[in-house]
Amino acid sequence: MTLFLRLQPPVVTLRPHTEAQICYALVTVAADAGGAALPVSWAVVADASRSMRIPIVSEEQFRDLVRHGGAQEVLVDGVPVWQLTGPVPDTIRNVAPSALDHTARALHSIIERMDREDRLCLVACAEDAVLLAAADGARRADLVAGLARLPSLNLGEETDLAAGLRLALAELGFTETTEVSRVILLTDGFTRDSTSCLELARAAAARGVSISTLGLGGEFQDDLLTEMADLSGGRAIYLRHAEEIPAAVAAELDAARGVQARALQLELHLPRGVALRHATRLNPALAPMHWQAQAEGRRLTLALGDLERGTPIRLLLELLAPPTPPRPTADGARVRLAALRAVSGEALATADLVAHYTPQAHGPSVPILAAAARASAMRLQRRARAAAAAGDARAAAKLLQAVAARMAALGETALAQAALHEAEALATTGHGTAGGAVELTYATRRLGEG
Repeated sequence: MTLFLRLQPPVVTLRPHTEAQICYALVTVAADAGGAALPVSWAVVADASRSMRIPIVSEEQFRDLVRHGGAQEVLVDGVPVWQLTGPVPDTIRNVAPSALDHTARALHSIIERMDREDRLCLVACAEDAVLLAAADGARRADLVAGLARLPSLNLGEETDLAAGLRLALAELGFTETTEVSRVILLTDGFTRDSTSCLELARAAAARGVSISTLGLGGEFQDDLLTEMADLSGGRAIYLRHAEEIPAAVAAELDAARGVQARALQLELHLPRGVALRHATRLNPALAPMHWQAQAEGRRLTLALGDLERGTPIRLLLELLAPPTPPRPTADGARVRLAALRAVSGEALATADLVAHYTPQAHGPSVPILAAAARASAMRLQRRARAAAAAGDARAAAKLLQAVAARMAALGETALAQAALHEAEALATTGHGTAGGAVELTYATRRLGEG
């Protein structure tokens, strides 16, 4: 397997200036078509708290519950919501699957599709976490037996996703480095230890393990789940309905089977006077890139996750270039802005990003300007989400108005209207709409090229 690293433009042209200036470059990392499929080592962490066990009833079944006093409307924070008054009758429970039932169905399908060299571990968590099973494809019966324990577990009412992740990563720690190592995390609510979840995502990235997060419904920590995925090079997936779980899990397996280069990293070596302001992933989702800095910030490492066959990874780099060097040559000064290295195992690709200071410099190309506009809109949306989470509804509303203007300029009319609707709700009530912020977060990520 051979890696390729391409820069656009290969040379950044800048006008001579006595001060630092911003410049952009598109980075594409790809691989040739060679290489056999790699075995997959998977860990699935399923939220098994009470909300995941509640049967999902149809409208007719719900009306029947209300008629018989099984549900009533109450006020929560001034908002009317329906709540169950007791256990769901067996006549309804037996025909109304829960989110956890859909999860079990998805995992049964995955177990059936495993190759002998694949490995799967199943972890359930709520307040506590438990390893249900861990086996390779030659021992499917062990996995099926472990999965059968899922409905009878009682792990508490609250959710501690960090406990489940810790258990999963410990199990993946015994896998071979030639395997594709992935965690799938499924939840429909909130966890009590967000900080530990982010620390574990960073630790996973350092070990070449990507974490894909599946958020279900409209009331979960979308900011946490998206950041965990972005830190580790995984995917962040939004599921509106539990019925979507099997297809989403199957898609993750297909993606893992298509990996061509595992645990891909991009290293940037910056000379003094050059700084990386932002790095934005453009596919498969529009997302901010995080990096680890060493050598006084001169050496940066970005975890890109796994490179799938036929799907190059594209990034937008926003750098601060130094002032024009003194005593330039007749055709203008040239300065190396960054030395780039794409690394996956023993595969390596390198490229140099060079700036040419010349009065004839032209501005960024149309593709770069379009990518920069999408990246800017994404960062604004994330700032608005953070302001709303901190309780600053006024600041969040203003930021969302700016998001709406950016989306309209990009031709994303529906997203612009959604941002304005959410801004109006925050400005008038101090709260966002039910599920509106989550919808906007994931819709913005879909502005990427993938």
